Amino acid sequence: MVIYGSTNWINELRDEHFHLYFQWETEIPFIPWMIIVYLSLQLLFLAPIFHCEIAGLTTLAKRMILAICIAGVIFLAVPTIAGFERTDNPAMSSLLFSILYTLDRPYNLFPSLHISLSTLVVVAVTNDAGLCRRISYYFWLLLLFTSVLLVHQHHLADILGGVVLTFVCIRIIPSGDLVPDRLTV
Repeated sequence: MVIYGSTNWINELRDEHFHLYFQWETEIPFIPWMIIVYLSLQLLFLAPIFHCEIAGLTTLAKRMILAICIAGVIFLAVPTIAGFERTDNPAMSSLLFSILYTLDRPYNLFPSLHISLSTLVVVAVTNDAGLCRRISYYFWLLLLFTSVLLVHQHHLADILGGVVLTFVCIRIIPSGDLVPDRLTV
């Protein structure tokens, strides 16, 4: 939160921001109920506790810290702003969006840490996993990818940047430590 929050605050103070999106992306529909999927990342963060041994958790933590640090540098070097207008939302999700908009300003978009961190978790929990678990987690990941667009928090370039950041972190910190718990299904 220190790196993300401080770079978000710094970028909010800047006068110039990059617009890393195509104009047609601003026409992507806003689907308020997808906030539930978007916020499910918080639940996904619990998955490694059930599927990874200590060595795997350590590797995942190192990768996540590296992703946050690299993203922080990029946030400062390439300050971006969302192309979507933040609007009032239906009653069901208005509290969730109020919290989101309070905590997450429309800057620090590229690369998407939402995408990078969720992908790192899914890679960790599906390492050497059975087909059912792999399909389940990658489907969840696909829903998360979709949700960042449909709640107007990110653009396609941000998603691509998050995926690239994930692979950079995996390349820098080898997966030798990712040993799944063989007792879980």
